[in-house]
Order: sequence, then C-alpha cells, then structure tokens
Amino acid sequence: MGRRRRHPRFLDSGVLLIDKPAGPTSHDLVERLRRRFAPAKLGHAGTLDPFATGLLVLAFNQATRLVDLMGQGAKTYAATLALGYATDTGDPTGQETASASVPELTEAQVVAALKALEGQRMQAPPAFSAAKHQGRPLYAYARAGQEVHKPPRPITVYEARLVALRPGEIDFVMRCSRGTYLRSLAQELASALGSVGHLKALRRLGSEPFGVERAVELETALDWDAAELAERLLPLDEALERCGLPAVSLDDDLAWQVRQGRILPGQAFGREFLGQLAPGQAFRVLDPAGGLAAVLRWLGPDPGRPGRDYESIRVFPESSLEGLDDEASASALGAE
Repeated sequence: MGRRRRHPRFLDSGVLLIDKPAGPTSHDLVERLRRRFAPAKLGHAGTLDPFATGLLVLAFNQATRLVDLMGQGAKTYAATLALGYATDTGDPTGQETASASVPELTEAQVVAALKALEGQRMQAPPAFSAAKHQGRPLYAYARAGQEVHKPPRPITVYEARLVALRPGEIDFVMRCSRGTYLRSLAQELASALGSVGHLKALRRLGSEPFGVERAVELETALDWDAAELAERLLPLDEALERCGLPAVSLDDDLAWQVRQGRILPGQAFGREFLGQLAPGQAFRVLDPAGGLAAVLRWLGPDPGRPGRDYESIRVFPESSLEGLDDEASASALGAE
C-alpha cells in the first residue's frame, strides 16, 4: 500500500474575516478550514454560538500569537428576542423551561427597557456557554446535569437600540464589551417587559475594528486554493494597526535585538514616541523595512523594576514560522 500523500502546509500569516453560517460551532468552522489548508496554526477571536451567524475573526499562523489583542474591541450584534417562552439555553436550540403571556407593548416601553440595559454591570456566564471551568466548557457540565457557578465579570453595554417591534418579537441592535452574553440580557429584557423569552436569532455585525461587511462566506473560502487564501489574508501588522496599536521603527541592530527577546532600555524607542503611550498600552516594533519585529506592552519606569520599562507580548524572529506547532491557538474570550 502506498503512503498517503500529505497535504502541503499553508505557511502565510494574517487575518481572515468569515461570515459564519448558522449550525456549526466556531470550532467546527476552524476545523474545516484547517483540513482544507493545513496551516501550522489557526485560531479565532471570540466564539459564536452554533445558532448565531456573522463575523468570526480567524488568525492564521503567526497571527494566532496575537489573537487576544484582536478580540478586545467592542462587539455589535443584531438580535431577535422571541417572547412567550424561555429555554434552558436562552436560544432556540434548548428545551422550554417556562412560558408566559405576552402583553401588548408600545415602542416607547421597549425603547425604555432597552435603554435600561445600557451601562456597566456584572454578569456571570450562563450555564450553557463556552466559558471554561477546570478546562471544560460550562455547557459540558450543564448537559451532564451538573451545576457550576462562575463569578460574575464586569461588562458594558454601550448601546441597545430598537429596530422593529412585532407581536411577540423584538428586533434590536446592541453594542457591548467583549465577554457579554446577549442571551442573558435578552432574558432580562423579556422579564422587564412582563414576560419570558429567548433569543430567536443572533448575528454579529462587528468586532471592532472589523466588520461583517468585509467578511466572506465559509463555502467561498473553502473553494479557494492556497494562493487565493494568501492573497485574501489581512496582513498581521495591518490588522494590529487597525486595532489601534501604535508603531515605532528601529534600526536593523535594535530590531534584531528585539527579535531575539533582548530587553532594550526604554529610551531606545524615543522619548517622543513613549510620551504617547499610557501604562499597559501595547505597541508594535517595526524594522527599517516595515517588518513586524515584536509586539510589546509599555509599563513605564518603575524604581522597583529597573531597566524593565516594557514587557514582550510576542516577538517575531527572522524565521517567520519559528515556534509554531500543530496545535490551534486558544481563542480569545469574547462575546458570545
């Protein structure tokens, strides 16, 4: 029996925006692309539930090293709340747990209830979610009938806007911080309106600075060859620039030292550039040719930390795939 021919590795790095269809999990989608193109690494920023559609930010190869930075932006969703019955999952895939009559509602009532959701609050991950407990997603415990309670985390709803009101259904758009569970907020909205409910539909329109209008359908991407995929990838440095990471250029010698993980004195980056940075801010280091040498986080001078004014998030050695292996990167914690 002849040896099975191994699929050639896809070694280009960058970001691909996919318009996820309803049905597959985010992991399923990643696996289909992994089988098609065989990248060294492939990850995503921000999980979408199986019933949800819309923007999924994928990171190929070196981009997986910075997927968390690319998943920090605010998320925008279009959602439909169905009133009248609740499910254990908070979406149409679950079992009915409660029912209630649906009062006649005015637009003014719904607008006010949505407005009340805006602002900062604490929110605990729901039982049926991908949040992890001891290495396992919460939904695995829930399906096994085991209760696990995770501590609440701070979230922010920047905007909750009514789009349409129909008998028993409410269409709305919400812009919120990462880590926000819209299913839980939808249940709160239903309760505030005197009923119970669940999310009938959910579509991610944006994960700042990326928007679904630039995304491609999964089947379209699967029809590409490797050259077409490489052409469609958003370069890593451009993606980070869109995310608002400032950049500083160093000469060849200093860029080489940064690539090797050596710690430079803060002044090597220039006083004027450092004056633009806030403590904790990430920034890009470029070589004279504009190549990405590293992504660092500015800490600021500290007498208790002499000579360590910054920390490395990722460095990029000259060998473009150094350190990559066959495992997918962990996706960033994101809104559902």
